[in-house]
Amino acid sequence: MAGKRLIILSIFSVGIVLVVLNSAYSRRRIPEYVGVDVCKKCHGMESIGNQYKIWSTSNHANAFMRLKTTKALEIAQKIGVEAPHAELQCLKCHTTGGGKSERVKNEGVGCEACHGPGEDYFEFSNHASFIDRENAYRKAISLGMYPILGVEGIKARERLCKNCHRDERPCSPADIEEKKRRELSLSIIADLPSKLRHPLRR
Repeated sequence: MAGKRLIILSIFSVGIVLVVLNSAYSRRRIPEYVGVDVCKKCHGMESIGNQYKIWSTSNHANAFMRLKTTKALEIAQKIGVEAPHAELQCLKCHTTGGGKSERVKNEGVGCEACHGPGEDYFEFSNHASFIDRENAYRKAISLGMYPILGVEGIKARERLCKNCHRDERPCSPADIEEKKRRELSLSIIADLPSKLRHPLRR
């Protein structure tokens, strides 16, 4: 009899733990995007490499505006879309947050599209340190920044890039040579930080 009570009590306890864990998980807050202007406050300074300037002259910065061009309208018509700048099918790759965040939609593919929503890590002390870079990086990851370092980071970045940079997308070029030219290899993705001269990795 005591054994049965112990079993029932154990099952009941496990059930309570699962309910509490499930409740906590379902209430977990999803960080918000803060936008490139917040990132620019530090990453727009020449003294640390002005990553904002590099981004602002890139195709990513103009990705949303391209959805309003004649060429975009021509591509959209082929797939039955009237207004590509308002269509989630197009916005998922041409904006930060896949077109679901009004705060960052017009900025194109901004910093947080590749680095993750910055609400919890954007403060300098939450993602950078000139003294202890490794622990600063770990802290940033724990606060929602996407991983970029090491083999696993490279693989994660490749998956992230290839969510959009793939042949199946409606705006993929028809020309085979152009497709090859635009193909993202793992080595390009792996070399990206050093080519962009990130100030904390000099």
